Amino acid sequence: MKQTTLDLNGPILSFIQHPQSISVCDSGTATFTGVATASFPTQTPINPASNTGTLLYQWYANGYGALTDGSFLGATISGSGTTTLTITGADSPTISGLGVSLGVDYVPSAYSQPVGSAVTVGTGRSTGNAINEVLFSDVASLTVYPTISITTQPTDQTAAQARTATFNVAATSTDATQGSLSYQWTANGTNLANGDTTVNGGIVDTASGATSTQLTLSSRTVGIQTVRCIVSHPTSCSSPIFTNTVNFNVVSARAILNYEEYNDSAAIMIRTGSQNIFDGPLTLTADPNNTTRAAVIYAPEKGMRVRITLAAAAGQSRGGQGGEGGVSIFEYDLLQNTEYLFKLGSTSPPTGGSNGGGGGAFFYNRARVVAACGGGGAGGSNARGGFGGGMGIGGETGQGRAGGRGGQRFNNGELPVYGFFPGGSYCCTPNWSATTGGRLSSCTIGEYYRDRVSPCSDLGVQKFVGNVGTVLDSSANILRGYKSGLAHRNNGGNGSGAEGGGGSGAYGGDAGSGDGSGGGGASGYSNGEPLIISTQLGGNTSTNAFTTIELVS
Repeated sequence: MKQTTLDLNGPILSFIQHPQSISVCDSGTATFTGVATASFPTQTPINPASNTGTLLYQWYANGYGALTDGSFLGATISGSGTTTLTITGADSPTISGLGVSLGVDYVPSAYSQPVGSAVTVGTGRSTGNAINEVLFSDVASLTVYPTISITTQPTDQTAAQARTATFNVAATSTDATQGSLSYQWTANGTNLANGDTTVNGGIVDTASGATSTQLTLSSRTVGIQTVRCIVSHPTSCSSPIFTNTVNFNVVSARAILNYEEYNDSAAIMIRTGSQNIFDGPLTLTADPNNTTRAAVIYAPEKGMRVRITLAAAAGQSRGGQGGEGGVSIFEYDLLQNTEYLFKLGSTSPPTGGSNGGGGGAFFYNRARVVAACGGGGAGGSNARGGFGGGMGIGGETGQGRAGGRGGQRFNNGELPVYGFFPGGSYCCTPNWSATTGGRLSSCTIGEYYRDRVSPCSDLGVQKFVGNVGTVLDSSANILRGYKSGLAHRNNGGNGSGAEGGGGSGAYGGDAGSGDGSGGGGASGYSNGEPLIISTQLGGNTSTNAFTTIELVS
């Protein structure tokens, strides 16, 4: 047997430098280095190997295999076959968390014996493959720190003294796994804290959400303050970042009236708005295409004394002239953040009695009727309808041989809590053919609340609730008491054929009952709280009720 000239005993590969884990900023450059060596074991007789072979390097990525120079996961790779791997343009979060390792292989080479002599037949030797190839280094990980950015900036806010303003910010991180964003709001350059606080001589009085995405501020000092949020991240190289600086404009309390109009039964918002009645009055008018509309007003900044013109709708002219709707002017004190509600009728059934009766105009302080004006009766084919009464005035009887009776007058505060529909029914489906007028309830009974809360009770601070219990989320959180649904406002007597329908109000007018007679006008009412400036029989010739609110003080 001939002895081999291949060195079988070795070499052995080992790393003298393992690559180390690296963290870089987003779009940064990461460099990994690994160095290996090959050695032959000592032996007797002495190992003659010259160790002239070479080491071959190859970088690997966990889950991806061997790397090659060029584009990789949005970055650029170089040195994939050397001891140094360079990753440029490392992107968060695309390549963050990548594990890399270096593989090394021993490439054998021929050598002579004795060393230094020419390699000839009989003298050639060859270094063998390493006994432990391919040898891999420890795995090193690449962490790319995220970039943070602001996606929603706060905006300027205006609030009255001691009222709150809210500032919002939204921010994002390119890698949510590396920690959470933190927030610090400042006012006039000073960090805010939750609770009672004083910043720069008492400009900001209270703050909440000082370290959250939503800041609420209030101040008793009139003037403009500056607000900004600092957004931070535990590892981002771009941290901290700053929002735009915006203004917190604190003004003297204004005569603001906010209003909400919604479908009373379905709890669907129709519109919202705001009017500074120092600059001019707010007018609300009935919508004949939305007979269940309710209009709420409230004073968000301060209570105020207002002058209200309340006018019920005139009846239709159906041959004979329709009776005018009753009109009243009164002063009333509105409390801050308290619900005041108007129901404004027209000649569209059921706000007025069928065959053109005029709808009443009703004003509520939460659960209770404060004021009502009666709608005019519709004209019959041959005779005029009766005029509706203003506050404290009974309705006029319709003209003609069988004119409808005018609505009964009630003294201030004497309207009973429970009313009834035309024809005398209390609940719950009105008789839309009944010709006699019904009576208004002095407090709201409602559908949803009927078996839950007494009619005259308030409901506390809450959003508007429809008559089946649906909460209108877009409505304001204010002190409320109005209960949607049953209150017997649709109380005008119902006419047919040539007869005019009765108006609705505190007590509805009867419909005409023969020879084309006119319907009766409804009565008006006051619960005694308003200061009545003027009140009259008739006065509004429009078939839509309306109200106008003006500032007194």
